[in-house]
Amino acid sequence: MNSQDFLNLFAVAQAWASEAGGHGAAHHVPSISEVIFPALNFLIYAFIIVKYALPAVRSFLKSRREEVIATMTQASAKKAAAQALVDDYKTKLTGVDREVLTLQATLRDEGERDKAKLISDANAMAAKIKADAMVLADQEVKMARQQIREEMALQAEASARALLQRNLSVDDQNRLADEFIQSIGQTR
Repeated sequence: MNSQDFLNLFAVAQAWASEAGGHGAAHHVPSISEVIFPALNFLIYAFIIVKYALPAVRSFLKSRREEVIATMTQASAKKAAAQALVDDYKTKLTGVDREVLTLQATLRDEGERDKAKLISDANAMAAKIKADAMVLADQEVKMARQQIREEMALQAEASARALLQRNLSVDDQNRLADEFIQSIGQTR
């Protein structure tokens, strides 16, 4: 504020003060000392405020403005960094979703291949077991036939002995023994 502003302010204050006093029934005119001393006092306070307080307030407000601007700049940079980080994570999440779907498809395909292989192996093993069972059954049948033949031969021999003992006399036995000995001698 310059000195012209102070004079205008002083004139306005004086007019206001004189108007406020005019409402009463008796109008008292103040003395010069009643006007000059308060005006000088006001001017001294105004000078002190303008000279010392106003530059300090301006300096404070300027530094505060710079701090606010710096803080806003930092906040804006941090916001941009955070937004970039959010965008990066959104991209990664989208990639993760695609990767999960790809992994699921891959695992499903591997499962189907494993299933087909297991079924194929099981069918091959079943065929082998069936073939082995058939071979084993054939062997069992052969062994059973052989055993039946042996039993039949033993029974036939037992029946033949019994028949021979009943129907063969001592002379027939001697004659058969001689024929057997002669047939052995001829084969040598």
